[in-house]
Amino acid sequence: MLLRLDSGNEVYLDGLCLETILSTFSARDLAILTRVCQTMRAPAQLAAHRSLQLLVHRLQSTLLRHCECGSWIFQLHEWEALAAANLVWLQADEKHTTLVVQGDQRLIKHAHDLSGHGNAATMSSRMPALRPSVINGHSAFEFDGSSVLKTRPFAEALPQPITIMVVARLRGDTTICDSLSPTSDRFELCHGYPSGWHPSPEICMTASGLDTPPRNSLRGSTRSTGEWHVYTAIYDHRRSEIYVDGYCEASGKSAGNNSLDGLSIGCDHTGVFYLSGSLAELRLFHCHMPSAQRVQTEAALAQRYGIQYSSQPSPPQTPRKSPSALSALSRFSCAPLSPLRTSGYA
Repeated sequence: MLLRLDSGNEVYLDGLCLETILSTFSARDLAILTRVCQTMRAPAQLAAHRSLQLLVHRLQSTLLRHCECGSWIFQLHEWEALAAANLVWLQADEKHTTLVVQGDQRLIKHAHDLSGHGNAATMSSRMPALRPSVINGHSAFEFDGSSVLKTRPFAEALPQPITIMVVARLRGDTTICDSLSPTSDRFELCHGYPSGWHPSPEICMTASGLDTPPRNSLRGSTRSTGEWHVYTAIYDHRRSEIYVDGYCEASGKSAGNNSLDGLSIGCDHTGVFYLSGSLAELRLFHCHMPSAQRVQTEAALAQRYGIQYSSQPSPPQTPRKSPSALSALSRFSCAPLSPLRTSGYA
């Protein structure tokens, strides 16, 4: 490409040089470039496509054709925002943990944070065990009903919206995760709070109350029967949603307005209800995860762990307001393949 400088000098950039330069640009930078220089539109889109593929690979997600919408620059912008919002990412892989060997057991002392934000989880009271090759050749943390992992307190309590995505196998009345301590506001994802006692309660999410039963919650229909699932809980006031294996099981209702001061994994914040089961992966995003990114991330997790999952696109929704440089680009969301399963419980 031949560029003419203001001084009148001409500079020639070959394709490799141009690609190297543009690969350092963010989506916003690329969008601005395409507005001020028409001849750079094609190279900028190509650079955005390559950066998008690298970013999605780093996030261990996948790009689905039916979730594509807008230019490559716009899609890169969406994924960059999601990567920045990923504050906790724990994975039950030996190379991402610090282990303590006791006899024939390997116990988790420390689970490293893959998000890069330093929110690792450390054992509290008893250590969960690392069980190799329990789900599609991958390891999982095994919680025995008394073992707990906790992150350190966040620098500031996170207000909603917050998205928590978990791959887990659960049994009985059990808590997956909650806020940090008995003095914390509740921020719980669990199988519990049933309308009547049941040995395998439905999935439930609540960010309501402190140490009394929650006044606000969302309850799905999936029960804790010991099967592996991909759970996604989106805490966003009256826009809260809960998905299991891609199916929306509850939405359009507030789960409460509490903030999150840190994560207890394996017990509720009061230390009364513990986790009985296994957890292969947990991710926390400080955002209301966009539908397209949610579907593609869930699909990648389902593929990694051998969990049945399917989705197809729904008609485009009304686009939300985008940054000025990206305002001409549109969005869309994905919907499950089958009709949504909803719960009749309050």
